[in-house]
Amino acid sequence: MHSKIAHAIKLRRGPVAILLTDHKPENALEFTEDNGQKNRCIIPLFVAAMTGHTAVLEKKTVLCPGGQVGLCFRPYQLGYIDYFLSTGKEGKFEGEYRKKTPELVRQFIKNLPDITLPTRYVVMKPLDKVTDNEIDETAIVVFVVNADQLSALATLANFDRPTNDNVSTLFGSGCGSLVMQVLHQSRAEMPKAVIGLTDITARKYLDKNELSFSVPFKRFLEMEANVDESFLTKGKDWPKILERL
Repeated sequence: MHSKIAHAIKLRRGPVAILLTDHKPENALEFTEDNGQKNRCIIPLFVAAMTGHTAVLEKKTVLCPGGQVGLCFRPYQLGYIDYFLSTGKEGKFEGEYRKKTPELVRQFIKNLPDITLPTRYVVMKPLDKVTDNEIDETAIVVFVVNADQLSALATLANFDRPTNDNVSTLFGSGCGSLVMQVLHQSRAEMPKAVIGLTDITARKYLDKNELSFSVPFKRFLEMEANVDESFLTKGKDWPKILERL
C-alpha cells in the first residue's frame, strides 16, 4: 500500500503501519524473553520498521513497564512508576524527573485512556509492504517527519474540517504516542492526528529533527483522498517549501 501523502511531502523514509493482530509474521524482528533487560525500549524496533523491516511485539517480550502500557498490554501499576517518573526512591532507584512529584504522576495515570489491546501482537512494518488483507480500521499509520513536513501534515489534518484543533500533542511515552493515544483517538467521532516521539527516552533513537505524526487508518484514508484538491498539489506556497526538502 502506497501513500500519496508521503510522495507529496517527499518523505525520506516511508510511513510505518502499526497493525493489531493475532497473527505473528514470519521472520519478524522481535525481543526475546530476557529478564536481564527489564527496561528495554521498543523504539529501536519501530526505527527498524522505518528502515524496511517487520517487527513484532507481544506482552511477554515487552519488558519495559512503560512500553507495556504504551502498547496497551496492561495499565500502569502504582508504587514504582509514580516514583520512577518523578523523584525516584532514595536508596532504591533514581527517578526520571519528568513530573515534579509522585502525586502528579498518579493524577496523570488516572486520566490516561482505558484501553486494553484486543489482540496478542503489535506488528510494525513499512506501509508499502502491507497488503489489503493485513490492514483494517484498527491499524495506525505513522509518518516520521521534519518541521516542514510536520507543517504540511498538520495543515492537511485541518483541511476538511471547520475546526482548528485536529492535531494533538500530549505528554507521555514514545510508544504511547504511537499506539495508546492514537487508539484513543480512533474511538472519537472526529479523530485527531497525534504528534509524538517527544519522549526524552525515545529521542536518542531518532534524528534530532524528527517527530512522529500518527493517525488511525480511517483518518489516513480521508487525508489521502484530500491530497489532490489541497495545497499539496494546488497553490504556490508548498512547491517553494518542497525545493528545500
